[in-house]
Amino acid sequence: MDEELPPNPRDDEKAFVGPIMINFSIPFINIDTVKLSDEDLNIAQLPQLLKLSNVKKVLWKYKAKIIGVDGSEILAEGEDNIKEPFIVLTPLEINAIPWSFTKIDEKALINLVKDLIPCDEGDGYFNPSPWERKALIEERWYHFRPGEITEKLNIHTKGYELAGYKIESNFYNPKFYFLNPFYIEESRYPISASSFVSLQSDSALSIISSDPFNMKFNLGKIEIESERPVYIIKSRRWNEIKPARISWDLKNNIIRLDCKPKYNVSIYKIEPSSVIPLYFDYKNEELLLILENFSDDDIISTLIFSGRIESATADGEELITEFDRVRIPIRRWGIKNVRIKIRRLIEPYLKRKIIA
Repeated sequence: MDEELPPNPRDDEKAFVGPIMINFSIPFINIDTVKLSDEDLNIAQLPQLLKLSNVKKVLWKYKAKIIGVDGSEILAEGEDNIKEPFIVLTPLEINAIPWSFTKIDEKALINLVKDLIPCDEGDGYFNPSPWERKALIEERWYHFRPGEITEKLNIHTKGYELAGYKIESNFYNPKFYFLNPFYIEESRYPISASSFVSLQSDSALSIISSDPFNMKFNLGKIEIESERPVYIIKSRRWNEIKPARISWDLKNNIIRLDCKPKYNVSIYKIEPSSVIPLYFDYKNEELLLILENFSDDDIISTLIFSGRIESATADGEELITEFDRVRIPIRRWGIKNVRIKIRRLIEPYLKRKIIA
């Protein structure tokens, strides 16, 4: 019997009765009851995450309407007797909550590649990032195009500078931008831990890893403690280098395949740059994607494939497809569950996708 994609959210139900913090799994499970602490309300995306988890009952010390950074609202029952609920905007306090992107299931992506692209005996390399990236392979840096599958590694590039234990900057009071659960936070005060921290003054200094690292900042001096490689990148503005994407790249390595691709193509591409995949799964010609718009603007995201899209839904609603692409509206900081039925292109169309 063919395996089926796991339902999303899953059928199991749980109750969290105190601090839930980052106990949200992907894909999101069903949660029956949540009892919130004040610390939980420091999660900027809390209302949206509770909605995605289909929470039936939310408890807090006060009756409240809790509003998240994306505009999601959720009602909490309180132990008090007030008639009108408090209006609570998350986060209550801006704190660093150590969090990193989930490592993508390589097996699912390999199955997608082999279903879409004819392979011969031999080896190949696949870039799981749906955008251009740099990757360190056997101590050399290479450039890859979005979702590229290739037989040869022949495009060398300049890599990222490995950060030392101590970094000297001349920043006295920069702004700090850092990755919190499903959100990029801004603070005027130094933060302690994150998967990336960008310091913005008259220029920017970004410190990035695949997983959270500890950081201290004092009078321009930065001290780092990390079990993973940490890189430092200088730029004019912090967001020019897209640090969230780089952290995602560092979490998800280039995939080595036992497949020599007949064509060098881009399996998939996502636009615009603010959209990042949180989750991939693929079985029986159906791709499940969880996408987030890491932006303050509502956008329409475009997904382009080297395949024929037969149907697509977002949060259960049908989308209009255009042969090899689909457009998905996503609100600011919104998270979308996307399902796409996709098949291999006939050879003449696939040849049009070849990367020179």
